[in-house]
Amino acid sequence: MTAPIGTAAPDAAAPDAAAPAAQGTPAELAGRLRLALNEVNRRTRTQDGMSGLTPSRLSALAIIAAGAPVRIGELAARMAVSTPTVSHLVDVLDEQGLIARRHDPHDRRVCLVGISTAGRRLLAELSTRATGFLADRIGRLPADQQAALAEALPALEALGRAECPH
Repeated sequence: MTAPIGTAAPDAAAPDAAAPAAQGTPAELAGRLRLALNEVNRRTRTQDGMSGLTPSRLSALAIIAAGAPVRIGELAARMAVSTPTVSHLVDVLDEQGLIARRHDPHDRRVCLVGISTAGRRLLAELSTRATGFLADRIGRLPADQQAALAEALPALEALGRAECPH
């Protein structure tokens, strides 16, 4: 006996209601993950808008804050933009007191930029605001989705570090 199209044959095993939905191919997962992360990132970035910094200025400030003082050319390379573009970003950040410029002690022709106290304070405030925003959103999810998110974090963290097992 043939089952009508769109229905299971009578002897087919019924799917377990507790089993997770079909995961799809890696490409399908990647597409869904990319869209979801983009939307979460977009919503989280709305918290950054209150700083008055453009996304590129905020990105430059975060890169500068992540390590030792950096040369303008190195910052441009990390941001994948031209040196003149970064020079303009650095000028604005400097005018706002968010970074500090100094000469390289080994080559006075070279300018190094580092984070200022005001810049570090701004980044900490934005981080706290974004974390609070996400915590609020996560807190509104049903308990099963919160648990699923917690279970997915190690895999997401591995993707971010590009340390996925082969």
